[in-house]
Amino acid sequence: MLSKAILSEVVRNCPMKILNKEKVVAALLESATITAAAAKCDLNERTLRRYLDDAEFQKEYRSARRAVFEQNIVRLQSLHAGAVDALERNLNCENASVEVRAAQIVIEASRKDFETLDVLTRLETLENEYTKQNEAIAKPNNRRRF
Repeated sequence: MLSKAILSEVVRNCPMKILNKEKVVAALLESATITAAAAKCDLNERTLRRYLDDAEFQKEYRSARRAVFEQNIVRLQSLHAGAVDALERNLNCENASVEVRAAQIVIEASRKDFETLDVLTRLETLENEYTKQNEAIAKPNNRRRF
């Protein structure tokens, strides 16, 4: 965790626009609604919606959401071994139905999250390739002349 002195120095030297965007992203990640996020970061809801319409902000927000999502996947995966242990420990236990069901849920959630992350990684690779191809086509030297 940053000390108050370091944080104050960062705040003093950081443009307000950047601090405001970071504050908005944090509020969006922590709030259930746009209205609640706007209130949390002391913005008018219309202003917050304008942020959400901005392509650069959308990219930053998606990146932050993905980071939170990936952290949650790691947390779920860390529970996976314990869930397997619970299943193993309770395969023949007469009173373990709740624990076994919880273990099944953790395993299934972990599997689904891994599949989702894999799809997101593949999509990101395709998007990067698409961008590279479009940039190559857009260069004046690569245009056909008739």
